[in-house]
Amino acid sequence: MEHPRFEQHCLLLAPRTSGAERIPIFGLTPVERTVLAFRRAGVREFLLAGDPSAVSAAQATLRSGPCRGVRVRACEYSLPVLRRGERFWIARTDCHYDRRLIVRFVESARQACGSVAAVDLRRDAVISHPGAANVALWSRGAAFATPSTGTTGALRRAGRGLVSPDGVLTGLAVGTATLARALEELAPDPRGLERALALVAERELVESFGVAEPWQELETDADVTLARRKVLAGAVGFSDGVVARHLNRPISRRITERLLSRNVKPWQVSVTVFLLSLAAGAGFAIGHAAAGGCLAQLASVLDGVDGELARVRYQDSPFGGVYDALLDRVGDAVVIGGMTLYAWLTGAGHVAVALGFAAVAGSSLSMLVKEKYGTQFQRTYTDDREGLFRWLLLGRDGRLFLALVAGVTGQVVPVLAYLAIGTHLHAGLRIYRIRTEAIGA
Repeated sequence: MEHPRFEQHCLLLAPRTSGAERIPIFGLTPVERTVLAFRRAGVREFLLAGDPSAVSAAQATLRSGPCRGVRVRACEYSLPVLRRGERFWIARTDCHYDRRLIVRFVESARQACGSVAAVDLRRDAVISHPGAANVALWSRGAAFATPSTGTTGALRRAGRGLVSPDGVLTGLAVGTATLARALEELAPDPRGLERALALVAERELVESFGVAEPWQELETDADVTLARRKVLAGAVGFSDGVVARHLNRPISRRITERLLSRNVKPWQVSVTVFLLSLAAGAGFAIGHAAAGGCLAQLASVLDGVDGELARVRYQDSPFGGVYDALLDRVGDAVVIGGMTLYAWLTGAGHVAVALGFAAVAGSSLSMLVKEKYGTQFQRTYTDDREGLFRWLLLGRDGRLFLALVAGVTGQVVPVLAYLAIGTHLHAGLRIYRIRTEAIGA
């Protein structure tokens, strides 16, 4: 079936609020974060409608800062540009949406044919978002399947005070000409979106999209504090290993939160991590294994900070990813080289050299297999898909943690042997899993 064409329009609804949504969160207001996320997803033009004072404030914000080059114009609730048969995106200016939520919503909602409402169906959603409109669904097995949350249902009712609601509206939606006309009819109503969706649901199917990522409506200063925490939580990378998730991230997020108030650039942190890796290798090479191991683990912790800074500020870029990955690979080689020289000097001889070369080659394979998977299959390879094998500590975070263990205990040769053999076996396992996936596709 051919789906209706999308015009690159996003309607930003600006209701009358207390003004909490105008408070910057780490330098960017929620509406700026929403616009930048939709821009990353390919949306090019934005329309502002709603309360005149809220529209003026949002428009003034978007005319400066990182959104000053974005096409944004205010309009009345009369939306002729959205009534030509094309579908359009809808978002509220008084909500924070995780960037991953917007990207996944755009990617998944393109497959639907009519209107779509993003609904938080998690058990605590109604309690966690008391200011949001509730929704009731016809059936959770009837309508719209998403890769990560399963199948949700078609919208039956939307509004405040529903008995036994299934979830809450997030303010994200895909609109059709029918929804545009409903918004026009309800123009003076500050709850126009929820009423318009309920009205359209009486006439045609409104599919629901299950939300799994953080979001937050902004009405009070307490909501802004919650949104700050959710912005930091959303800055975590997609493919963290076990050590990064349970040890490094709790520390790196605290460091990131403090650096966000300072003019520290992500590339500066990347260079610092690289220099710490060089120092760790040098520490092993001159016989100070404990110092080398501690520096390697410190580099591992800070390795998450540059990405977090970039994602929070929307400064991440394809070149930044390549730049950071290359520095990481060179840093890894230096650390393993230092461990190899330490093992040589402590009497391991030619065995240390052989293990060191194998460990360097195996650590490069870890990234190569994942990158080639992403290129060929057009999706990210995450360590979660490996089940219990992710506990082998053979990702970058695990390897640097093992360098810490080797330095503190002095058991450098056994760690080199584990890395030399384990990284190659791990790469072989990944290739086998990818081959199985390709055959089954």
